[in-house]
This record gives sequence, C-alpha cells and structure tokens, in this order.
Amino acid sequence: MSKYSVTLGPITRGDCEIISQWTSSKAWVYASGIQAFMSPSDVESFFDRVDDEFLLVCTDDGQAIGVVSWKQTDTPGNYVVGSMIGDSDMWGAGFGLESVIHLVGMLFDSRNAHRVEFNCGAFNRGAVENFCSGIMKIEGILRDYYFLDGQYYDALIGSILRDEYYAMREPSSIVPSAEKAAARLVLEEFIKRNPILPCSEPDE
Repeated sequence: MSKYSVTLGPITRGDCEIISQWTSSKAWVYASGIQAFMSPSDVESFFDRVDDEFLLVCTDDGQAIGVVSWKQTDTPGNYVVGSMIGDSDMWGAGFGLESVIHLVGMLFDSRNAHRVEFNCGAFNRGAVENFCSGIMKIEGILRDYYFLDGQYYDALIGSILRDEYYAMREPSSIVPSAEKAAARLVLEEFIKRNPILPCSEPDE
C-alpha cells in the first residue's frame, strides 16, 4: 500500500487531454497489451462508445495519475475491472493496487457485487505480483492472449468472491455508524410520539 491515499472521481472532458498522453505511453501498453495513440477527441469518443464505466485516479492532493474501469457481465452481480496508472513516475508506490481496492470495495459495498474479475498480461511484473499476493484467486492462464514486441504472451485471469472479500476486510462506511444509529433513534422517538396508524379500508 502506498504511503499516500488515492481518491476516485468522475472523468470530465478536460481530463481527456492527459488520458490521451497516457494512451501514447508505455502505461497503456502495460495495462492493455496494445499501443493506442488516441487523441483527446478519440478518448472522449472511446468513453462514449464502450459499455465500461471509468473513474479518474487522483492522489490526495488532486493530481490525476490514472484511471480504473468496471463493466457488469451478463451474469447479475458479476463485474470485470481494470486499472492503469498513467504516470510512470508513480509506478511502484502501490497506487495501482490501492485504486483497485477502492473500486472493488465500491462494487461490493454499493453495487451488491458477487464476483469481481481481473486479468493482466504475463509481461506486466507489477500486475503479476498483485495477482500472486493472495488478494485474489488465480483461476487460469489464457495462452498467447496478447501480442507485444513481436511475440505472444499469456494472460492471467483471477477473481474475488463476495464472501472472500468480506473475510479479508470490513465493509467500508461512507456514513459513520454513529450517525446511522442517531438517525434511527430520532425516527424511533418520533414514531413513539406519533404512531403510524394502519391504512383505513376504502369505502365500498
């Protein structure tokens, strides 16, 4: 885990410029296995065209450093996620893993996810290390999945199930527990003073 936290936020049209720069760098190759070279308008069209949802990854001081994505599959509760730290100067600090943890938490806590799936190229050492960290279950190897630098490379596929996720960590709390309890107490006190009467039967 990095010593600085990251936040996830919406991508605006103004962010397409820096994302365009990332697609023309080795960051995009590490994340997707392909070279893209998209202009800012290409990036905007790409976001409008695909079914995936995207969020911008920022450091705690607001610096944009990457993106995360998720897409629901045809099976209810199942998602596929991806991530890219576009600023290579930020590689190795744990920002990629931290951003994925935030995204996975959102899917389990707020989207009622049952299974979250990941994949990565076997040429990406940082991603492979995350796969082998024990956070997810490695389910298989997709042979010759990527073509890069004149040869084929395998891909890893893995996932986390809902019960596995909550065995590792507690659900995140957007609203503090004390505030939830206080709201419930206000409601209970109101109902004591103002009982909710059963609905009367309509006149025949």
